[in-house]
Amino acid sequence: MALFGEYKNHPDESVRERASNWAVAIGLQRVDGLSVSDFLIEVARQEIEGKITMDEARAMIDEHYAQTYSNRSSYEIVPLDSEESKRIAEYNKARRPELYK
Repeated sequence: MALFGEYKNHPDESVRERASNWAVAIGLQRVDGLSVSDFLIEVARQEIEGKITMDEARAMIDEHYAQTYSNRSSYEIVPLDSEESKRIAEYNKARRPELYK
């Protein structure tokens, strides 16, 4: 079964749309050879089901990164406006300044 396939025929269109959006985002990570954790999938399920908002999901993911970045062995979706994304961008600019001229 596809990731979040159980929501494919959900009567609420917004649930189907959120599930599709998460599945696409996670699928794009897999295309790049990256994996996501069970934590991220659980946060996605909570957001899909309407138990939390996208802002709450983002906050949970940001907090997760803040606590686990140094010993993380896999990659996850990083929201573009998150502190983690900004830290990665600064690291890349410092490491490869010629690419950012």
